[in-house]
Amino acid sequence: MTMQYDDYYNATKDAFIDALAEHKSRPRLMRIAPFEAQDEDGSPLQVIGVIDDDDMMKFVVIEEDEDGAIFPIARSTIYKKGAAGI
Repeated sequence: MTMQYDDYYNATKDAFIDALAEHKSRPRLMRIAPFEAQDEDGSPLQVIGVIDDDDMMKFVVIEEDEDGAIFPIARSTIYKKGAAGI
């Protein structure tokens, strides 16, 4: 028995619907004017955005490792410059 066009269409459509139902949406990024902050240890950070991740707001900061590589990371807690350790 060969499949008809409608059978192919419906099988493909059902597969896409199933795949999309399993796909978790990504956090939404809100760009902001960058500002300087620090973590709980007083290390300086540059905040470049805010994301809404599973109903929790997180700050997107630029971190630098000991080799000088920089990368973005989401942090739930940051402090104004000079306010850590209070």
